[in-house]
Amino acid sequence: MTSLLDSMLWTEHALPASSAHGSVPVKIGEVGSGGPVALITAGIHGDEGPWGAWAIRQLLQSVETSALQGTLRVIPAANPLAMTADLRNAPLDQLDLNRTFPGNEKGSYTERVAHLLAQTALEGVDTVIDLHGGGSWCVNSFVFRMQGGEMLSDCFDAPFSMKAPDRAVSLTGYTRTLGKAVVGVEMGGKSGYERHWAERITKGLHRALAKVGVLSEAGTPAREYETIPVGGSTVLRPTNGGVFVPAVGPDQIGTIVPGGTILGHVYDPGCVELLETLTAPFDQTAILLLRPFITQIEGGAMTYVVAEPQA
Repeated sequence: MTSLLDSMLWTEHALPASSAHGSVPVKIGEVGSGGPVALITAGIHGDEGPWGAWAIRQLLQSVETSALQGTLRVIPAANPLAMTADLRNAPLDQLDLNRTFPGNEKGSYTERVAHLLAQTALEGVDTVIDLHGGGSWCVNSFVFRMQGGEMLSDCFDAPFSMKAPDRAVSLTGYTRTLGKAVVGVEMGGKSGYERHWAERITKGLHRALAKVGVLSEAGTPAREYETIPVGGSTVLRPTNGGVFVPAVGPDQIGTIVPGGTILGHVYDPGCVELLETLTAPFDQTAILLLRPFITQIEGGAMTYVVAEPQA
């Protein structure tokens, strides 16, 4: 038996980087020919990259080439310099790649990455699946629902789904302007539950690729979880910086808690005085993002993302 991973052909596209690096390769893999074409990306934000790359590998390793009906293209590390630094953005120019599309061939490093993805990776695609996650400091538990890609959103068994912001400069937003079906997945992150979230994403990728005809329906994993739609998200930020101590753990990401539930505390690191308590703001509060570990935190930092469930 031959897996998609065994059959994947890889090409490297060198991008000018720093004087020390010379150039950095962006690696694009492709398997199959003809039929519907789907692109899976991960690592648009570098600190979110490893979880998406792992899920892509699990998919490629677990699916046999005989199941392929179209063409699959993958980019596990779309922003390699940012991933190397474990940062959201590449340190060379600090631009957010997901706010830079369609890029600029003669621009700075991040603008050139966006141009490469827009002109090369998106060529001929019908569907784009963009994997994000909480990264090294938080855990996420939702999927963006975008017009024309609703069926893709439903494939991922995300705890929550939310309407995507209208942002044409993101990868998925730009791809939507081209008339393609897209989905943005925001699941997983560093928490001790990495294997659970990677498996959940892997199964979602399999379902989505079968839904759009890139893979056959045979052997597609059945859905296991309910996805609850939520309204617009609310970001909870501490007024003061200090030592953050969570009151809800990573096992509660993707759950709904009663209003007033204590989510976390912020303490003065000098005299250990309690500075602030963060609580669930809605009668029924869906937890879309949380910080699972004790850490230092600055005033105004994103600490939780919450929303109200919709009937």
